Amino acid sequence: MRALCAASNLDRVSATLEHRGPVAISGFSDAQHVFSPEILEPVLRTLLVESLARQNGPLKIGRIDAETIRIFDSTVWKVVTRMKWAEWRHQHCEQKAVRLHVKLRLTDEQPGDLRVTEGKTCERAAMRQMLKPGEFYLGDRNYGADFALFDELDALRCGYVLRLSNEVIWEVIESHPLTPEAIDQGVTLDAIVRLGYRGRGGIRRIVVMRRPEMKEDLILITSESIDELSTLEVTDLYHHRWKVEMFFRWLKCLVPCRHWFAESREGVLIQIYLCLIKGLLLAEHIGSKPNKRMLELLQWHQMGEISDEQLAVRLTSASAEAKAIKARLAKKKKS
Repeated sequence: MRALCAASNLDRVSATLEHRGPVAISGFSDAQHVFSPEILEPVLRTLLVESLARQNGPLKIGRIDAETIRIFDSTVWKVVTRMKWAEWRHQHCEQKAVRLHVKLRLTDEQPGDLRVTEGKTCERAAMRQMLKPGEFYLGDRNYGADFALFDELDALRCGYVLRLSNEVIWEVIESHPLTPEAIDQGVTLDAIVRLGYRGRGGIRRIVVMRRPEMKEDLILITSESIDELSTLEVTDLYHHRWKVEMFFRWLKCLVPCRHWFAESREGVLIQIYLCLIKGLLLAEHIGSKPNKRMLELLQWHQMGEISDEQLAVRLTSASAEAKAIKARLAKKKKS
């Protein structure tokens, strides 16, 4: 922000912006109080709907329509302590953070919904605000820690594969036979159980997996019967949860927020919304998520060092290179 304000003294910048005189830091930061982040929400949601419409034909995992699958998770950005609204935790000292809650679509790895809150906001509380009937959810052990949530999902006719804490207790009612392929993958149990102390968690299906490289068992709970999702389909589906971690990694490359342009809740929302809109627009034109090199090309273009034609060629080349790297990694993973 200070660099942009300092650049406003330059003749070329002033001519481009049709602005006389320097821009003060106080004037620059006033935008967070003048513009409402709500005006950006329809733009972002329209882009998300359009990106979903461009997806290929229907894909099914077991009997689950992949277009209904959503991955829940959240990430935090640490902020300065003077941002009092961004309460987080007290660990040796007062810490502040902004938390982004995301409901990520599996098919195109784009957010279907999101919320920006203070760091201390419970992930399950944010999830409850974003539930939609008929969707299918994946989530880590934070979302599987509340047994009441399972009943709420059942009432909305939402499917789920969630991870349970390793401290959870259960009583086996009926065990499903395991296939040789499931045993080879490390699955040790697929059963209908009475979950929790005295069955307070209800009658549920769980799948337990243990591999040598794993420090602890992976305990999954699912709403689906074995006819809807096989044992391996449950575990494979949960492994897609890591796509949300890759989304957060990509987003934090777009929003390298060691310093925020604004410190109010509205200013933070504006910055995150604009970054997502920028990423979606670029992805629409180049056919893949933009990376850091592509963003640097845009910066050079805005400075007048790259023409429109050169920018188009360079972005196309960078996109092709990114796709080739992704294809090589996928091929290496399969082998």
